[in-house]
Amino acid sequence: MPTLYKPFRGSHGISRGFTGRDYRTQHTGVDYRTPKRTPVLASAAGVVVRSVDLTVSYGRYIIIAHSGGVFTLYAHLDKRQAGEGARVAAGQRIGLSGSTGRSTGPHLHFEVRKGRNSSAATVNPVPLLKGSPPTVTELTEPTGLTGLTDAPGAVGAAVVSAPEAAEVTDVTDVTDVTDEPDTREVVEPGETVEPGEAVEPGGVREPGVAPDQ
Repeated sequence: MPTLYKPFRGSHGISRGFTGRDYRTQHTGVDYRTPKRTPVLASAAGVVVRSVDLTVSYGRYIIIAHSGGVFTLYAHLDKRQAGEGARVAAGQRIGLSGSTGRSTGPHLHFEVRKGRNSSAATVNPVPLLKGSPPTVTELTEPTGLTGLTDAPGAVGAAVVSAPEAAEVTDVTDVTDVTDEPDTREVVEPGETVEPGEAVEPGGVREPGVAPDQ
C-alpha cells in the first residue's frame, strides 16, 4: 500500500462518510466540504488512468493508479487538469473541486479502491490518509496539461520529474483498466434510476452512490 495523503491542503470537514462497498445502497467514498474550485491534489504518486467529463453521477472525475493495486478517485470536479496517461506526483494539482454530476452542492467525493483494476472494491479512505500531501509548487500548473480541454479521454502529455513520481515503477494493471469493462451496476454508488429517467447525450453512468451532499 503506497502512502496516501489527503487530496487537498488545509482542513475541510466531512459531510458524508464511507458506509460500505455496496454501490447500490451505500456510500463508497468520503465527501469533503471543499468550496467550489478548491485545488484537488493527487493523493499519491501514480498514473492517471481515467479523466472523464460530465458523467451522470460523478460529473467530471479522475482516477489515478498507484503502486500495490491501489486506485484513487476524485469526483464532481469543476475542472480537470490532468489527462489520461499523465504521471503525477503526490501533491500535484489535478483539478478543481466543484458540484458537477449528481451533487447537491460543492464538495469533493474521494474514493480509494484496491484490486486488479479501477473497478475494484472500495475501502474506507479515512484511516489510510497521512495528512496533507507534500508541497509540489513547481507542478502547480503541470507542463503539457494547461491547455487540456474538458473532453472525454483527453490525454495529458506531462511527465513529472519529481522523485516520488519516478519511483512509481510497479503500478499494475494500468492497461487492464481500459481493457476490462465494469461488471458493477451501471449507476453511481447508491444511485436509483427512476423509470423513464433521461440520460444526457453522451452521458456515462458510473457505479455509485445516491446524490452526494
